[in-house]
Amino acid sequence: RNVTINAFRNRELRALLYPAAADVPTEKRLRSAAISRKLRIRRANGLIQKVPRTHRYQVTEAGRVILVAVLTTARTSVNQLNQLTKAA
Repeated sequence: RNVTINAFRNRELRALLYPAAADVPTEKRLRSAAISRKLRIRRANGLIQKVPRTHRYQVTEAGRVILVAVLTTARTSVNQLNQLTKAA
């Protein structure tokens, strides 16, 4: 099943990464700034792009390729990798 993310915002990422609500406004601002720095790095690396005239971002084609590689690697065991080299 092919599921893609249409777009996401800083606010949505903050809710996923910090499930507990911020107690003070300063903490909320610090969390938002941390997410913004991470988004800026991903934009600089070409993994995401900003949707014009919105506060949303979307994953680029290069980002999708890297995401699939990372997720596949995370789900693959060393035993499975060893079987690939024997088959080749």
